[in-house]
Amino acid sequence: MSSVVHIICYSEKALPGQMLEKASLIKDCGMQGDYHATGGERQITLISKKTKDWMGFQKIKGVCFSKFHENILIEGIILEAMPDYARLEIGKAVLELSPIRKKCYPQLCELDQNKKECLLKQEVRFARVITGGDIATGMEIILSGV
Repeated sequence: MSSVVHIICYSEKALPGQMLEKASLIKDCGMQGDYHATGGERQITLISKKTKDWMGFQKIKGVCFSKFHENILIEGIILEAMPDYARLEIGKAVLELSPIRKKCYPQLCELDQNKKECLLKQEVRFARVITGGDIATGMEIILSGV
């Protein structure tokens, strides 16, 4: 089963996020209270638990390890295998995966400079909120449009 592991809201840029048990997703906007909730293709940032765990075990830290901030950590879905515009249903909320992927900064990144693979380029996905609704940790994620 695919599910929501944790939810984080970032109320202001450069400040630590707040771990939430539940959150409201707003159609065409993003997560209520999150500074990224301004519409566009990057309303919600998703990462898999597998990739987040991988980050913690790396001896060489990529430049994005400290700069990257997810809104929703998920498990049971291989994000890199999901096609653009696939939909994830979490309760009544529906997210649509954006074709925009996480940007890489090879000139600044020790991983790239040491010829090491970075999973963030493939496994971080941005999504738009197609249908608003409340989500909570532990909720099942249902795939559609795949």
